[in-house]
Amino acid sequence: MTAAERDKGTGKGAASRNAPDIAAVAIVQARLLIAVAGAVFGFLYLSGLISVAISVIGFFALAFGAVGQTYFAEDKRRRDVARAVADSQAAHSRQGIGSVVLEQMQDAIVLLDGDGRIIYHNGSAERFVGLAATGKLVPSVLREPILLDAIERVRTGGAAEEIEYVSPVPVEHHYQVVITPAETAENDGSGTPTLLALHDVTDMKRVEQMRVDFVANASHELKTPLASLSGFIETLQGPAKDDADAQERFLGIMGEQATRMQRLIEDLLSLSRIELREHMPPRGTVSVSGLVKDVVDAIGPIAERDQVTIDVAMPDDLPMIRGDWDELLQVVQNLVDNAVKYGQSGGRVEISADRIDGLSDSSDGTCVELKVRDFGPGIPREQIPRLTERFYRIDVTTSRERGGTGLGLAIVKHILNRHNTELRCDSVVGEGATFSARFLAE
Repeated sequence: MTAAERDKGTGKGAASRNAPDIAAVAIVQARLLIAVAGAVFGFLYLSGLISVAISVIGFFALAFGAVGQTYFAEDKRRRDVARAVADSQAAHSRQGIGSVVLEQMQDAIVLLDGDGRIIYHNGSAERFVGLAATGKLVPSVLREPILLDAIERVRTGGAAEEIEYVSPVPVEHHYQVVITPAETAENDGSGTPTLLALHDVTDMKRVEQMRVDFVANASHELKTPLASLSGFIETLQGPAKDDADAQERFLGIMGEQATRMQRLIEDLLSLSRIELREHMPPRGTVSVSGLVKDVVDAIGPIAERDQVTIDVAMPDDLPMIRGDWDELLQVVQNLVDNAVKYGQSGGRVEISADRIDGLSDSSDGTCVELKVRDFGPGIPREQIPRLTERFYRIDVTTSRERGGTGLGLAIVKHILNRHNTELRCDSVVGEGATFSARFLAE
């Protein structure tokens, strides 16, 4: 039984016991007043100061008045007691609700007394102060100097403060801490009781850093071709103004740079559109065989130019998969295009798809696994986790020479997120790389 429940029970018992106690007190007081009235009127009658009739009338009038006054006084006391009991129960109820709310909060809450000892902490604070922190001095459980200095300033009479600090181990985390005086808490020490609220802002910081990096990378990627275009334009307007051969060569380079900027802008816009719809599951059905056929028809001439053969192997009875045709077409196209560009030295790209049963929660437990394999130089293991980062390239020079924007696999990742799957990469240096994804069958 909790303290609130015990107090609640005690309040109910007090209310039930008060009723007979109040009645007994009223009877005793009424008897006393009647006895006094009888003695007074008896003395006056025996002294001959008043008649019998007046004595009897006065006695009963005083007696009834005494009883009425006692009754109303005790009734008021009874109501006051009942109101106090009800207020006490409501207060305990609010305290109980407050404790539940604090325990359910994701933010860590720590309350210190005037000496800087922990007198309360919620469950979320256990990762900061430990399981048995109550009664310990805060410096023994929190070791961040900037945080301890701020706590000391507030505890010694300073105003509320808000600080941020970084915890580098075991994984870097960023925390925002609000430290305020807690005047209503018990103050048995020499300082001011203090309330700490710690909020983890790591995700917010990472998103902000990603935004900064994205803007910086996009600006850099656009700056290079723009600078190139500006330089060639100045040359054509000046020294090469009348040089037909230079004009033809420069205009060809300018066209390539303009195409590069166009691809980058298209990929940026595509990525933005995909991110806006990433939380919305696709509703259509798609034929994997149809996707692969359209992609091979589109990329075939490029592969032939680069002397790369595209082999397709998939059964005729593949089930339809759940997905958005345009987005999945972009996935397959990006994967095959990368395989042709970066696996060119292997001279061959394989596209395959297989039916896999028993790997999903659908009614028939069926998935379709799509694989795109090249036989190029392969990808070092340590670089595989970063392949889907925006603008990340294993070889920047090679990527730019072959028209890469650094956004292709990032787009693939977000499209696959929307389709409730992920991109897998298996690679051995010198033997090529295989990219695969599994889709839920319809």
